[in-house]
Amino acid sequence: MGFLRSLQHNSYVEGVLTSLPVSLFSALILTCIITRIVTGMRSTIAQNQVDSVSKTPNRISYWIPWVGSALSFARDIEGTIRNGRDASGDGIISYRIGSSTYYVVNMPSLVQQIFAQKSATLSKQKVLEWFMKTAFDDKHATRDEHAAFHSHHTALNLMLKEDFINEATNKTARTVEREAARLITSAPQTTLEGKPLEPWEEAGKVAFNADGTFDANFYQLIVHYMGQIVIDMLWGKALIQNYPNLQSDMWDFDEGVHHMLTPLAKITVNGRRAIACRTRLTEAMHAWHEAVATTQHGEVPAKKWGALDDISQVMQDRVKVWVDSKASETLQKTNDVSVLWGVNVNSNKNVFWMLLQIYSRSELLSDIREEIAPYVGVSPAGERGPDGFPKLDIDVDGLCKHCPLLKASFYETMRINMSGLGIRQVIKDVALKESATDASQFGKKRPQSYTIPAGTTLVLANGTMQMDQRIFANPEEFMPERFIEEGSDARPKATMKNLHTFGGGLYKCKGRYFAEKEVLIFASSLLVMWDLAPTQGEEIAIPKMGYAGASRSPLKDIRVRLARRYN
Repeated sequence: MGFLRSLQHNSYVEGVLTSLPVSLFSALILTCIITRIVTGMRSTIAQNQVDSVSKTPNRISYWIPWVGSALSFARDIEGTIRNGRDASGDGIISYRIGSSTYYVVNMPSLVQQIFAQKSATLSKQKVLEWFMKTAFDDKHATRDEHAAFHSHHTALNLMLKEDFINEATNKTARTVEREAARLITSAPQTTLEGKPLEPWEEAGKVAFNADGTFDANFYQLIVHYMGQIVIDMLWGKALIQNYPNLQSDMWDFDEGVHHMLTPLAKITVNGRRAIACRTRLTEAMHAWHEAVATTQHGEVPAKKWGALDDISQVMQDRVKVWVDSKASETLQKTNDVSVLWGVNVNSNKNVFWMLLQIYSRSELLSDIREEIAPYVGVSPAGERGPDGFPKLDIDVDGLCKHCPLLKASFYETMRINMSGLGIRQVIKDVALKESATDASQFGKKRPQSYTIPAGTTLVLANGTMQMDQRIFANPEEFMPERFIEEGSDARPKATMKNLHTFGGGLYKCKGRYFAEKEVLIFASSLLVMWDLAPTQGEEIAIPKMGYAGASRSPLKDIRVRLARRYN
């Protein structure tokens, strides 16, 4: 009684009891402390289950009830996952975010088991519907027009077929043979007076030096140069001709797309710009669709579209699918923008990062140039393109089959620079078991299995796994050789091993086969045709990475000096 009486006369306690704001604040602090103690104890119990064959995934402790780990994820999602993974040492950890539970996967063997599941067990459909609504403002058309949406995805399956891959890669290679020397188009020792810049030169802010070299913002130069060729090849040249700002809008949209996945999209500068760009992109893609549909119907579109006879078969088929399935304008244009963005956002950035990594390592540059020399080189017949620049000869088959160091450099680039999350809704309970190899690498006594309950969400932490030293030694270093091993014929070959940047199973990237060949074609041709140096200093400095899209953009573009190796 004496203790209670003393509390009643304590000035602080009296203040708490008589002040509603202070009372509420004190209650909140007390609640957070209790929550942290309870969730911490539960996490410790799960973490100590080191001898059990089957284990309850460790739910990472948190402070705020219901909110859970949401604030930590918003502040630094990869850092939060990395810290939780390292603290638990497990293949799967879980997080409470709002009313939902997310199970984050950190082991390659578990990823492979997830890829093997059928859609009746693990589904990406709701995630796709949410992403199309949030990022592309499809107003739930993907959800509501289920049949038309899946007909569109079936049409994209053509990109997996050998005929399309051969046609697309050969078309790309023949174009790049002419265009590699035109990365910058002014001839050496001449002035620019009266010559209009190409769109990619404008984007790269190219400057022409008196000694015949060229300065440029390398990121913008590369992504726009590649985009011009690939968009022309797939959608036909009339699309960019009629919408010359299409690429600028696409890349500005990409810079702000992660802002659009939050409620703050209309507040941030990048978010507002991305929304405006998205509006113009949807208008362009719908106008293109209408012109192609008119042609397919046997009628003549507006004169500005021309013959429209250079469009790839896969894009022709998709127009027909939209018409036959009576898809709404909203479904058509938002999904077409998503495909336009998806085709460019990863490959173009990977070529930029890959080239910088190679050019910044003189020994690697020399080794790769030696490796690709039999398959990519200046035309032995002395052929030249329409502007008088040297033409290349590219042997795509030889390049893809016999250049393991180049291919491994591509894989290593993806490992460092791609950080997307793979998300699956758990429809039915699913059991996943660690492999003995993974368990050993994570310092566990034995492999453990986990049961993931229906109604929760599985997250594949690709970016975190790719930078885990237990999976990839010295993860901060660019080491292409980690992906090279001896093949059955005793010759070196490049394999992706535990790299899952193309996804897997039902949701593996439809353009993955073309994408790999595309990257090798562009990267090898520019390595053969161009020398690269910094505009200041003696070494090329790799810029810091941002978080736009699945592949990272540089926080700041890098200014470089280019010199054509063959005139």
